Amino acid sequence: MCRVLAYLGSPILLKDLLYSADSSLIKQTYDPKMLRMLNLAGFGITAWGRSSDQPDIPFTYRTTDIPVFDPNLNNLSQIIRSHCLLAHVRGVPYSHAVQIGPANLHPFRYEGISMAFAHNGDLVSFGEMRGDLLDAIKPEFAKLIMGSTDSEWIYALFLSQFKDPAAHQAPLDIVNAISKTLAVLRKIRDRLGINTSSSVNLFVCDGHNLVATRFTFDFGCYGDSVSENELSYLSLWFTFGRDYGFHDGEWKMVGGAGHSDSVIVSSEPLTCEVSTWLEIPEYSSLYVTSENGRRVANTVELNI
Repeated sequence: MCRVLAYLGSPILLKDLLYSADSSLIKQTYDPKMLRMLNLAGFGITAWGRSSDQPDIPFTYRTTDIPVFDPNLNNLSQIIRSHCLLAHVRGVPYSHAVQIGPANLHPFRYEGISMAFAHNGDLVSFGEMRGDLLDAIKPEFAKLIMGSTDSEWIYALFLSQFKDPAAHQAPLDIVNAISKTLAVLRKIRDRLGINTSSSVNLFVCDGHNLVATRFTFDFGCYGDSVSENELSYLSLWFTFGRDYGFHDGEWKMVGGAGHSDSVIVSSEPLTCEVSTWLEIPEYSSLYVTSENGRRVANTVELNI
């Protein structure tokens, strides 16, 4: 069912987010605290760095290898600092029918588009929806779809909601595009008579913005077989403050809202100290803005 991590703030060493914390993203591949499955179907990260020769073009690393055994990722994480990133470990059903390959790894980001995209969840009966989805996706994005996942199709549908997806987008414009994307998916599901619970936690980063959405279609409605992971609403948490790191013998965010310049969003809290973490409400999007020199995390309800 995947685990996702997004960050926007002061430049931070990738190792501090991916490896060092008590429940870091890499540890969530084999020992997630809020999910009863392993996430061994690949890893991907898209990260922006202000010291880069081209700060608006992110660094991307994706591999089907299990990240905990990946020495290249570990070495890179010890020398790269990023002020914005989106990282994803892929979890899939234990089935021979599942396709594991580079084309199905998140985050997705098409050439010329600043927005990177990741998904945590599963669109039930996605195969039945493809024809209708193709009609709703702009041809220039439909032809770019390389993988077989519902996630990449959702990304192409999301980009289709913008007049100029290559342009810099305001945070609320991204939220609006996500809302339109979910509305299209809702219409297609209704038209096809699909009403089985389907999670679509969505994440967007572009080097300047961070948007995360916690949403499920028809929560509580199940088909003939139900996975234990579907019985609870997929978790999504965030924390914000002045500095995330090792403080007073433990990993935590310090500084509080009054001096916040950094925001972390994660499928589950990264630290044992959870008092500074807040759960993103169900059926809502979190977006980050800058006000009076500090970053502010806002949530907006999605009525879809």
